[in-house]
Amino acid sequence: MLKHARRSRSLSVDGKKAQRYDEFSRLYRMRDLGSYAEFAASRTPAGGSVLDVATGPGYFCTALAKLGTFGVTGLDISADLVEIARANATRERVEVTFLEADAGSMPFAGDAFDLVFCSWAVKNFQNPVAVLCEMYRVLRPGGRVLIVDVNHDATGRDWKTYASKIGLKGGTALMMGIAFMIQRSGAYNREQFEELVTATPLRLESTQPLGINLVLELVK
Repeated sequence: MLKHARRSRSLSVDGKKAQRYDEFSRLYRMRDLGSYAEFAASRTPAGGSVLDVATGPGYFCTALAKLGTFGVTGLDISADLVEIARANATRERVEVTFLEADAGSMPFAGDAFDLVFCSWAVKNFQNPVAVLCEMYRVLRPGGRVLIVDVNHDATGRDWKTYASKIGLKGGTALMMGIAFMIQRSGAYNREQFEELVTATPLRLESTQPLGINLVLELVK
C-alpha cells in the first residue's frame, strides 16, 4: 500500500491525520525524540545550524532548541503539520523556523547546515535518493546526516516490545500496531538503505538497528 501510494508523489500527513500524528507524538514519542535531539546536539558545534527534514509536529526541533545555541529549522511538505509545529514551538517558548517545502527540492543555499536529521520519513519519499542528495547539498563539508526510520526487517515481537516501552495499551495499541504493519511494508531494510546511500555522494559511517528502527549516520 505504502509503496504504491508513493509512486506518484511523496506522502503528506494532512488534516485530521496531522492532528492525530501530533497527539501520538506528544503522548508517545517525546522520550525518543528528546534522545535524538541530545545525540544531534553532541554532533553539532555550539552556534551551529540543524535542519529537521519532514519535521512533522516539530518536537525534535523544540527539544533541540532547548539544548543549546543552535539555529534550528524544520521542513515539511504538509502545511497542516507546519502550522502545528509553529504552535508547538510557540507554546514551548523556543525559536525555531518552520517551512512548508518539498524535501526533494529544498529552499536553502548549499553548505547551509552542520547537521540534517530525518525521522520516520524516508519511506514516504517518492525519490529518496533525490532527497539524500539534497541533504548532501545543504550540508557543510564535514557535516552529518542522522536518519531514524522504521526497519523493514523489524518483527512483530520488536513492535510489541516498543509498544510496551512507550505505554501503548488497548485499542490504541491495536490501531497503532496496524499502522506499524502498513509503515513497515513500505520501509527499507539495512541492505536497501545502504544501497540508497551508495547512489549519493554521502558516506555511510554507521547503520544500527534500534528496536523497530534503523539508525544511520552519514557524513559529507
